[in-house]
Amino acid sequence: MNANRPAADSQALQAGYAKIDITPDEPVYLCGYNLREAPASKVAGPLYARALAFDDGRRKFLVMMADMIGVDGACLAAQIAQATGLQPGDIFAGDVHNHAAPISRLAGKPGQNNDHTRWIKRFPQAVVEVARQAVADLQPVRLGVGKGQSRIGINRRKPSAGGESFTTFDENHASQSVGRWKTDQPAPVREFEGVIRLGPNAAGPIDPEVTVLRLDRPDGSPLAVLANYGCHGTCLGGRNDAICGDWIGHALGLLEKQLGGGAMFLQGASGDINPRVVGGLDGQVDSLETVARLGEEFAREASRVWALVVPQPVTSGIRSVSKTVLLPRCYRELMADFHQTAIEAPTTAVRIGDCTWINFPGEMFHQIGLELKAARATAALLLATCTNGGIGYFPTRQAYSEGGYEPAITHLDPAAPQHYLHQVLPMLAELNVPTA
Repeated sequence: MNANRPAADSQALQAGYAKIDITPDEPVYLCGYNLREAPASKVAGPLYARALAFDDGRRKFLVMMADMIGVDGACLAAQIAQATGLQPGDIFAGDVHNHAAPISRLAGKPGQNNDHTRWIKRFPQAVVEVARQAVADLQPVRLGVGKGQSRIGINRRKPSAGGESFTTFDENHASQSVGRWKTDQPAPVREFEGVIRLGPNAAGPIDPEVTVLRLDRPDGSPLAVLANYGCHGTCLGGRNDAICGDWIGHALGLLEKQLGGGAMFLQGASGDINPRVVGGLDGQVDSLETVARLGEEFAREASRVWALVVPQPVTSGIRSVSKTVLLPRCYRELMADFHQTAIEAPTTAVRIGDCTWINFPGEMFHQIGLELKAARATAALLLATCTNGGIGYFPTRQAYSEGGYEPAITHLDPAAPQHYLHQVLPMLAELNVPTA
């Protein structure tokens, strides 16, 4: 583990914000669902790459989030580092996990070697440029943090009631009515009572906490607001063929209009959390009106919390601890390759003032996120999942015993959560130790 320099060597905190439009203007394939076989047909809303940079006079820390899904955060962090002079370990690069956005890499779909390839080449260039602009925008700031609650998210691991249906456990993955498995003679699908499928589970637990970071200039004018919450960007399902920012992008656009500065979203522990409405599940249809409604609901709460926060100068500096966390690989993959027993999860924890930041390169279940929050000693823990890598789902041990989609496709062993916390909690403790 590598701790940073003492805070006593630092100056007053500076920050800079930037965003760049990354909306494709050519036919591209959307990512996140298995049904799609053709490029997107239209643009229903813009996509952006956003960056927030910090500087304490001795070192910098930068966060870049794109309104996308499945970006190669580790590769982007390396490119940002080369362009800005930051160390790769001082960069969080990831996405908000928006399923109404294009895939940022080739995946063997027809046509991707033409129009889609041109956009793929432009995307990392835009990411590097937005990072440069955020660093160039560094200026003195005051920082404050507050918390609220939102219920736009719902537990998505729904126990089946049993019976027969012509829909599958996940209509956005394999459907008999649309996509590559469409058939004129659908077969009845038997559901056993208690089997976990994807769907809204109102009785299931979530983490409703919304953490809001407010950054103001010394004159009180807003520089940026950052919202951290755990919920998939999946209001629009696999039948949707329109590009947009889903509920997250809509919320960020409203926050910018209402508050006057920039806005950013950090995806929290959302591995088992969906929006209340997901197109394609339980008879729901894709609806831009529903996207707007959920985005407005979230923006309203984030704006309410922002108004209660009183930003203060920060002189304690930036401190961080980095570690390559090793997690046990699941049994089926271990048997296929005895040389690969562990999966690497590059992890950095950062402390700025009374806030702790930590990344995770995958989709963490909310209960694991709650355990991280319980271990913090600062006013807030900002959890950035889908950042600096992509190792897939990170379920709780209990989820493995229940079954369902996420435990079925994870690369990790059921013992992974205990090994993760055993390695990560000391990192948080190290940041909580006062410096000389």
